[in-house]
Amino acid sequence: MEAIIIYTTAASMEEAQNIADTLVGRQLAACVQIMPGVRSVYNWRGKIAQSDETLCVIKTEAKRFKAIAQVIEQIHSYEVPELVAVPIVHGSIDYLSWLNDQVETEI
Repeated sequence: MEAIIIYTTAASMEEAQNIADTLVGRQLAACVQIMPGVRSVYNWRGKIAQSDETLCVIKTEAKRFKAIAQVIEQIHSYEVPELVAVPIVHGSIDYLSWLNDQVETEI
């Protein structure tokens, strides 16, 4: 199993909760941590913009990325939602085993 962490931001706590509930409920993610109070500064359509957002930290398997991206793009309020994945290079054997057990094994 290749474990990854996917980052996405949401416009509100409610949207982040919906993303988390959907992904965990469909066994696409083992865990989603929701972190309110993120301030993002970015370029949008030629202007510097700022937003207060809620960060979702999604723990899953690499082979789930495409399915997770499709779900987020369907339910997200943003025109271009953040979808960034990074590999989990090292982790405790027990945690990674639990993560693997939580996500559906069939694709």
